[in-house]
Amino acid sequence: MIVCYLGPIGTSDYRAVDLLSTVVDPEPLPMSSVAEIIQTVNYMPGCLGIVPLEDSTNGELTTILDRLIFDADSVLIREEVVLVEDICAFGTDPDMVITSVVSHPLVLDLCSQFIKERGLAMRHAISTAEACRIVVEEAGSGLVALAPPRVGESSGLQVNATEVLDTPDLRTRYVLIGSEVAPRSGDDKTSVVVTPSVDRVGFLAEVAARFAKHGVNMTSILSRPLQARIGNYAFHITCEGHISDPGVQAAMDELIDFGASVKLLGSYPRWKGIEVTTPSSLLPLGSVDSASTLEERARLKQPRAAANYV
Repeated sequence: MIVCYLGPIGTSDYRAVDLLSTVVDPEPLPMSSVAEIIQTVNYMPGCLGIVPLEDSTNGELTTILDRLIFDADSVLIREEVVLVEDICAFGTDPDMVITSVVSHPLVLDLCSQFIKERGLAMRHAISTAEACRIVVEEAGSGLVALAPPRVGESSGLQVNATEVLDTPDLRTRYVLIGSEVAPRSGDDKTSVVVTPSVDRVGFLAEVAARFAKHGVNMTSILSRPLQARIGNYAFHITCEGHISDPGVQAAMDELIDFGASVKLLGSYPRWKGIEVTTPSSLLPLGSVDSASTLEERARLKQPRAAANYV
């Protein structure tokens, strides 16, 4: 089974293919863009693709999600996997003095503190695998590649530094896309896009009430304003259960009868491993709860006014 991914070989997307459990002997096919992957899956029956949809630093990747929602009419999410990524600095000599780094621009951004503290020069590569190849070619130049351990070790390089990420335990959620709904697994999630026919007060409350009425738990919701109808929003909603479950079907029917349009983005097995989480283990700073003082509660209701600098 062909699985299209954002190439070349050695990217995180390529490694995510190995995590798939619903595809036997996948044949990875590199492509130049996520848009190309989605359109290939949309117009080529039987072809699958894998794309990132959420990560620890950016949350939901709305650009890619928008392509699934607005640019494809027959693409469905069939599976989700979470890739836990670590990054190390790899060179040809573990004891050499590091003067510069090379990696994919996204990886360089995620290791900005490591680079800044050491005053290292930066170079861009199209992938972490390509970065390692460059280091091998320029052995002894003080250049290291920032790459996952698997990529660096497979290139024959040695570790120069381990704690290089600004945020440790980096995670990315990928989804497998195809043209058919995945069968029920007994522990599934369903993603839909719900769009109201008119902009009305309390629409989200009405949507939530219909899910709750049929015992369906909503796990996430993301709103996207529409250009086609000024003031209207499309809501990407993920809930527990499979689209074939009676409760989920009943909730969808009621939403349509209520005047909303509904697009199915897929039903798929829930990922059993570590989820994508925020980089902080704390509550949002400035949060007020039942244990807060009266003064803290007052600041929530009457926040400090902005200074007038005019």
